[in-house]
Amino acid sequence: MPKIDVEEQLKLRFLQPLSSCAPRRVVVWHDADGEFAPEFERLAAEGFDGVGADAGVMSAHGDFERPVRFVEACEGRMFAVKKLINRDDLASDILLYRRCPRGRLEGDWLADVELYADQFQADYLSLLADQLGIENIDAVRESLREHKTFFDAKTRCAKFAACVPHASGASDIELGILTVIFGGKEPGDARPAFVLRGCMTMLLHEGPEALAELADKYCVRDALSAFIVRCYGFDGPLYERDSLLMLASHVLLTAASTALPEGALKGLESYVAPAYGPYCLEAVRTWDQAADTQASSEDLFEICRLVEDARGLFARFETLPIDALASLDVFPCVNEAVLSQLFSSFAQGADRVEDARAFVARRCDLSWYRRVESYFDLLAAVADMCAFRQAHAGGFHLAQPQQVWDAYTSDWYAMDAAYRHMCTAYLRARSVECDALEEPARSVADWAENLYSNWFLADANACWAAAAQGEWADCGYIEGPSRQDEFYWHMLPTFVGSAKTTVVIVSDALRYEVARDVAALLERERGGNVKVSSMQAVFPSITEVGMPALLPHQALELAADGPFVLADGMPTATTPQREAVLAHVEPTARALRSSAYLNMAGTERKVLLKDSRLVYLYHNKIDATGEKAATQDDVFDACADTVEELATLARRVCTDAPGARVVITADHGFIYTRRELNECQMLGKPDLPVLDAPVMHGKRHLVVPNEAVLKLSDEACGVFVNVDMGRLGAGFEGFAPRENVHFKRPGGTNNYVHGGMSLQELCVPVIGFWRARSGSKDFVDTRAATLRVLSEGRRVTNSLFSVNLIQEEPVQGKVLPCEYELVFTDASGNEVSDTVKAHANKTSVNSQERVVHAKFALHAADGFSAKGPYYLVCRERETGKIVWRETYTIAVSFAPVADFGF
Repeated sequence: MPKIDVEEQLKLRFLQPLSSCAPRRVVVWHDADGEFAPEFERLAAEGFDGVGADAGVMSAHGDFERPVRFVEACEGRMFAVKKLINRDDLASDILLYRRCPRGRLEGDWLADVELYADQFQADYLSLLADQLGIENIDAVRESLREHKTFFDAKTRCAKFAACVPHASGASDIELGILTVIFGGKEPGDARPAFVLRGCMTMLLHEGPEALAELADKYCVRDALSAFIVRCYGFDGPLYERDSLLMLASHVLLTAASTALPEGALKGLESYVAPAYGPYCLEAVRTWDQAADTQASSEDLFEICRLVEDARGLFARFETLPIDALASLDVFPCVNEAVLSQLFSSFAQGADRVEDARAFVARRCDLSWYRRVESYFDLLAAVADMCAFRQAHAGGFHLAQPQQVWDAYTSDWYAMDAAYRHMCTAYLRARSVECDALEEPARSVADWAENLYSNWFLADANACWAAAAQGEWADCGYIEGPSRQDEFYWHMLPTFVGSAKTTVVIVSDALRYEVARDVAALLERERGGNVKVSSMQAVFPSITEVGMPALLPHQALELAADGPFVLADGMPTATTPQREAVLAHVEPTARALRSSAYLNMAGTERKVLLKDSRLVYLYHNKIDATGEKAATQDDVFDACADTVEELATLARRVCTDAPGARVVITADHGFIYTRRELNECQMLGKPDLPVLDAPVMHGKRHLVVPNEAVLKLSDEACGVFVNVDMGRLGAGFEGFAPRENVHFKRPGGTNNYVHGGMSLQELCVPVIGFWRARSGSKDFVDTRAATLRVLSEGRRVTNSLFSVNLIQEEPVQGKVLPCEYELVFTDASGNEVSDTVKAHANKTSVNSQERVVHAKFALHAADGFSAKGPYYLVCRERETGKIVWRETYTIAVSFAPVADFGF
């Protein structure tokens, strides 16, 4: 029983000043169960503070201005008590003790006294209601009496008050008790969905026996069963061996039925209660959104898997059209069934690009996406590759080398990027435990590999070689595109302008398509200005040649004592040697590794850039990874790291020297294929058109003295392209295998190669970056892509409903992707629906392709006033900042769960 100082509270009542028209005070003490009878008898004998009472009357003393008479109203003495109070003793204050509840005045002898007297309730239930913050005791008295066992502990009373601070009826009492016994801690937990979640979690981990024991401990076995029936329509047993499977099948399949077409669950109708669909869906989505711990998310996932396996849902969903499943986010196997279907279709050569893109766009905001995100990334990349194949179904038939170059730098490079994304996604997917997708993913990855290696690499580079081979043989390069060996004198000045400090970042093996990602990332900088171009590398496209070509020089030549290149007679193999070459034209120039620059103290970096007009920073992540057999298959991960590192490095330079210009370039590109070449694509020593040992020899290049070259046969001309080596001095001849063919050499790598004349190896990126000051004419700020409501109606009449939104502009340049949360609230800001994620990340210029569909479920336990107002609130997911609010009217009745039937 709650502890309370009854004497002190009564004493305070009698010591309060009287109103001007009242001659005395009458206090009626209601104690319906007679629990405080001994306390009253003690007061009648001893008075307040133990001063004594004569025949039940305590004389006036101290602060008591009038005597106090203690009277008990017993059956059979009502007339005498009434006469005593109203006639016989009109001078004393009266404490009238009654063993009955307050409020029953009909037929009551003392009704008139009840009406003018002060009321004091000190029975157990009244004290409990006061402790729980309940104002209307009469509305909850019977419910509190029924659950006295639960409220025996102060800790449980405190938890109840925390969860249900304003209980107003029996339904609040029942909900609060069930919330507390399942671990609720705050008002937001006191919802039917929380109780269902707790019930199912206990059945999962501890079994029906534990649930029965808990329910019996607090005498809520029948109440819990009735609660589940009323809220979710499940009338099966909760305390038997198969209770979890039966309950979960009912809740999950009923929830799923709200998003599936008629007949999709044929044969499972016994598990579906259509009238309870909105409430079951709200419960599932609330559980998913409340899964703030890994364990909670795993519980829901495991329960879903239990139902999927028992009811054969994967096989069922595999046969349904994708459109029928696009919005169903109850079961994880929906993703797997559709992904498997699409992977298999692509692997068989079907055109499913639009289906795949629409499915990826719809699912990224729904449940279970993160679990198989790598498979979705794989699907998106495969769709991009297939779309490229469709756009170039006629093949590659450009005749002029400049045309081929322009096509690659504006369009064709996208296939290299898509293949890179496919490989990284597939590599990540292989570490995800998902048996249903393992084989379909392998099949589609093999299909994509064949498309890239046997079609794109082969045909695009065959077109390139056919167009350029004449100019290669004549001078070693094609006319038109900028040349790497003219970088310092001709190209760099166009990127630098009048800047006092220039920083050239040379990233070893930065391929053109990877550099486009770097440029896109830098363009997202506030005030960042980006310029992207390209230039053709010097053959052979290897570090030993490409690095010297980027330095200031009048002539490059091969060293007589080895495969090294001299710049104006100076060695260039090491960073100090390259700094010496730079110092010949710019005495303040410095050259150092990018890691050394970043490891400097901030003051050191600033002094370096202040004192040096020209700085070369050398970055090596891609080549260092790709050129090792043990790590070559990680080269695309290294590309992703390089994108971030180069952007970070460029930002750091512009922070250290605000007026600096940054130019990012590379020494060469590379070719990587996930699968090694067949033996027929490898050229052995007997195939080489040379007599003596070559000066330079790699998997993709061959440089030999002129006198060592055999006359090329027609057959050899079909295998090699001849490259004039005049840019590296007279007396040498260069050869490169066509397409993706390799020279067979011991050791080294076979998947990652460079040195040849393919577009992927020769096309070297050049990125200019500088940061404009705020307020200058070049300053352009970034902004997040925004959403606005497209649907015209602003009235909600169903507990399940959709809202269409549109992303107002495509993500590109300074318009950045953003992830939002959408939720409906009342005027006080209380959320009345589940929270829906919405990505504003679409890049299409077609507005129809930027429509976002958001599906909401209203909280089932909330009552809604048609007078409103309610608001659709859009907020940034990362910061929680509210972007906008749209006013709505909600007129929905939740009859099945309005009062739980109590």
